[in-house]
Amino acid sequence: MTAPFHVLVVDDHANTRLYLKTFLSHEGYHVREAGTGQEALEALKRDPLPPKRSLILLDLKLPDTTGNTLVPPLRSLYPQVPVVIMTAHATVETAVEAIRRGASNYLEKPIDEKKLLSLMEDLLGPQSLPADPAPEEPEGILLAGESPSMRFLLERIRKAASHAVPILITGESGTGKELVARSIHRYSPRRNDPFIAVNTGAISRELVNSELFGHEKGAFTSALARKDGWLLTAGRGTLFLDEIGTMDLSTQISLLRVLENRTFYRVGGTEELSFSARIIGASNVDPLMLLEQGRLREDLYYRLNVFPIAVPPLRERGKDILLLSKRFLAESLALPESAIHLSPGAEEILCAYHWPGNVRELKNRMIEISVTHGFREEEGNGQTSPSFVLDRAMISPLLSGGKERSFEEEPGISPPKTLKDGERDQIRRAIHESSGNKSLAARILGISRKSLYAKMREYRIGDGSAQDASGEPSSPEQSAPEREDG
Repeated sequence: MTAPFHVLVVDDHANTRLYLKTFLSHEGYHVREAGTGQEALEALKRDPLPPKRSLILLDLKLPDTTGNTLVPPLRSLYPQVPVVIMTAHATVETAVEAIRRGASNYLEKPIDEKKLLSLMEDLLGPQSLPADPAPEEPEGILLAGESPSMRFLLERIRKAASHAVPILITGESGTGKELVARSIHRYSPRRNDPFIAVNTGAISRELVNSELFGHEKGAFTSALARKDGWLLTAGRGTLFLDEIGTMDLSTQISLLRVLENRTFYRVGGTEELSFSARIIGASNVDPLMLLEQGRLREDLYYRLNVFPIAVPPLRERGKDILLLSKRFLAESLALPESAIHLSPGAEEILCAYHWPGNVRELKNRMIEISVTHGFREEEGNGQTSPSFVLDRAMISPLLSGGKERSFEEEPGISPPKTLKDGERDQIRRAIHESSGNKSLAARILGISRKSLYAKMREYRIGDGSAQDASGEPSSPEQSAPEREDG
């Protein structure tokens, strides 16, 4: 099998880049991204695209240029690589101008996924994927990890992908069960067929049969036309049924017959239909408990549980928590992962927290931090900080029901009495968090290093004097020598 196609997404909106990267990665494309025209050109010079297996998605409006202006230099670098302009302001004039300058086509925003895939296949041909991909890479960021439990999970995914047996995925809410199912589908021979994900718990029991098997016109009051159900829609692909314990027992019997005979009938129909898709079931409740409670039929359980996969909770994944935190922050802030730093205090809290909402909760908290504590301009040069430091003070309130941690929990910090007391304590806390690294402390505070030194002189912090502005002896970390990054 040939290697996957490469796509460069150039757009100044981080959410657009994240959406396209996630969607196209699911479709098997290798996606990289840039936020400006200059970033795109520099990235291509550092890491060139494969000339015959690549495509560039280029936003019309960029902070430093326009898509139409960028097309000629891109085509000069890569004459064989198609360039597709993306715009929310599409007109005949912009389309003609883009194509005149060398673009292959254009797409209107918001992007229609079917149109995007169709256009990409027209320009590149049908996508194909490696027959036996590395197990460390399924579904990218959300299933990343180096802990023993994740390595075992990724190996189970690889094995499940190469065998068409029924699968039952178990794990707490937020651990990524659907992503596991998508990974199995993506790395299986069924990858070019549909993946249909259904949360059976979100559909009323009266409609589950109709949605699963389809119905004939007139089968019930609102059945105004024949409708195909999930089984036919999935074709030869994969049908993922989440929360199987919520299905009515009569529906479970019908599903069992489908698994046994590979045939079914539409609701109200007499025509026997064949079924080819693979079924993957999932439950966030222990299936043995569901059996004991009578919510899951024993025969269906054994039919689905041919190849069980248990997704570990985040609290059992050790330092994967830190890896995921950095990656989620990097995506939210549109920064390289190397530009994300975690202070020792933040690492301690992240690893000690129970994470009842698992990976989903971690991702939400990192997005919240990126919104709340995003970059501020450094004084004097108008440039945004090139990196981001997650410190204890940022994460602690979010994991304790919104309650701020007490100052007594930080060495050398006293409860502030005045505005200046509070500012002095913030500076001392930042220096403590950064272990004396003033560059890091300045980034924690969102100010320039020059401003930090000025404040330290004002409050007599770490200036070699025996006492600070409060009249108390300086703590060891205040008088620590300056340490540069690295």
